[in-house]
Amino acid sequence: MHPPKLLRVSLTGPESTGKSTLAARLAAHYGTAFAPEFAREYLADVGPHYSPGDLEKIARGQLAAEAGAEARAHRIVFFDTDLLVIKIWYEHSFGNCPEWILKCIDQQQYDLVLLMSVDLPWQPDPLREHPHLRQQFYDLYQRELRERMSNFAEITGNPDRRFAHACYLIDELLRNAPALPTAPEKIMPASPPTHYTLSTPQCRATFARHGAELTSLLTTADGLEYIWPGDPAVWGRHAPVLFPLVGRLPGDTYQHQGRDYKLPQHGFARDQQFAVLQHSPTELVFRLEHDEFTRAVFPFAFELIITYTLRDRLLTVRWDVRNPAPDQPLLFSIGAHPAVRCPLLPDETFEDYYFAFDHPVTLERHLLQGGLLTGNTAPVMSQAAELPLSYGLFADDALVFKHYDFTRLTLRSRKSARFVRFRFDGFPYLGLWTKGPGAGFVCVEPWHGVASPTGEPGELHEKEGIMTLAPGQSFSANYSMEVG
Repeated sequence: MHPPKLLRVSLTGPESTGKSTLAARLAAHYGTAFAPEFAREYLADVGPHYSPGDLEKIARGQLAAEAGAEARAHRIVFFDTDLLVIKIWYEHSFGNCPEWILKCIDQQQYDLVLLMSVDLPWQPDPLREHPHLRQQFYDLYQRELRERMSNFAEITGNPDRRFAHACYLIDELLRNAPALPTAPEKIMPASPPTHYTLSTPQCRATFARHGAELTSLLTTADGLEYIWPGDPAVWGRHAPVLFPLVGRLPGDTYQHQGRDYKLPQHGFARDQQFAVLQHSPTELVFRLEHDEFTRAVFPFAFELIITYTLRDRLLTVRWDVRNPAPDQPLLFSIGAHPAVRCPLLPDETFEDYYFAFDHPVTLERHLLQGGLLTGNTAPVMSQAAELPLSYGLFADDALVFKHYDFTRLTLRSRKSARFVRFRFDGFPYLGLWTKGPGAGFVCVEPWHGVASPTGEPGELHEKEGIMTLAPGQSFSANYSMEVG
C-alpha cells in the first residue's frame, strides 16, 4: 500500500523521449522522491542482450524501486517508466507478456500519467534499440492508455516546454487533492518561509528559497524596481543561479565514466529548494547539497553556498563550491543570470539604454545556434566605450564574450540618471541577453563556464569552462550589482 493521499505520477513512453530527465527535474522541483528506471541499472550490469527472465527481473526491480520512492516521498511521487513499458517491451521482443505483470498493471493506480512524445531528437545509447520505431511504439502506448485510464496527458516540445506543461498539470493535481489529515494532538512545525528580505535605508532585496534566486531589488525612497518580475508569458525567471552547468549541452547530454547523463540548459540549481543557513537584516546565506535526485543527473558530491550581502545600494553575491567527496573530483561550472528591467521608467524605451564601459573596448561575440557555440565569431564593437541596446543586437541569441579585458559594466539610460552597475572580477566568460522584441529586460551574465559547441555529446571533463575540484577543495567567486 502506498501512503494515504500520496499522489502518484508516472512518466511513460518510447525510448529517448526525456523520461529520466523530466522525472528527476520534477522530483527536485517538488521536493520529493522519484523511482529511476530500473532497466537501465540492470542492463548496464548484464549488457544490452536480455531474455524473458531478465525482463521479469526488471519488472520486479521496477516495482521495488517504486515502493522505495513511495516510502521517501512527500505528498507526490514520480516514476521514471512503469510496468506498461515492460509489457510493450516484452510483447515486442517475445510475443507475449507474463500474466503476473498484466495483473500488476491492472492493479496500478496513478493519479496522472505523462506520455512522452517522440518529437525530441533520438539520442544514441548502447542500451537503446529502436530509433526508427518510436512513432509505432508511441501509438501503442497511446492506445493502451486510452483503454486503461482517462487521466493521462501527452507531453510534447523541447525540455523546458515539457517541464512547464508537466508542472501546470501537477500543480492542478495538487490544488485539487484533499489536504493531508492532521493529528490534533500534534503541533506541526511551521514550514520555512518561501522568501527572505534584506534591507538598508536605501534599498530592499528579496530572495526565493526556490533556486536561491534574487526576485526583487528596489530603492526604498521611490519604490523603483530594478529586477525583472518574471512574467511567464515572456521569461519566467528573475536571476537564476546556473549550476552545475552553464549553457547547453548537445542533446542536453554529457558523458562521464562510460555513461550518458542528461542535464538541462544551465543545470538544476535554479529549480532546487535551498536550505537557509543564516539570515540577518543585511546578509542571507543559502546552501544546496547533493542528494539522490541530483545524483541521478549529476553523479558528483557537492556543497554550494550562496551568500547575499546588501550594503547601502550595493548587492554582493558570493558563491562557495566545495567537494566533500573523499576520493572523487567534482566537475562543474557556475554562472549568474540576473535580469534587469529595461526600460526602468514608463516614458523610456529599450533603445534609450546602453552599456557603458570603464574604457574603450573591442569585442567580438561567439555565435550560438540552438544554444550551442558554432565556432564562429562576429565583431560587436571596436575601441568604443558604449554599446547601444536594440532588440536587433540579440536577434541571433545572446552575446557571448570570452576572455574580455574589463571587469565593470554599467547599464545606463539616455533619458534619466538611473543605472545598474555590475562588477565581476575574474570571470572568463560573459553573456548579454534579452528574450526578443518587446521583452522588458536585459541580462548581464558573468560565467565560470560556457555553452558546448555544436556536435555530439562529449566527456564532461573535456567541456570548455568545466572546473575540477579535488576532494576537500573549494572554489569561490563573487560579483556585485549597484543600483541608483
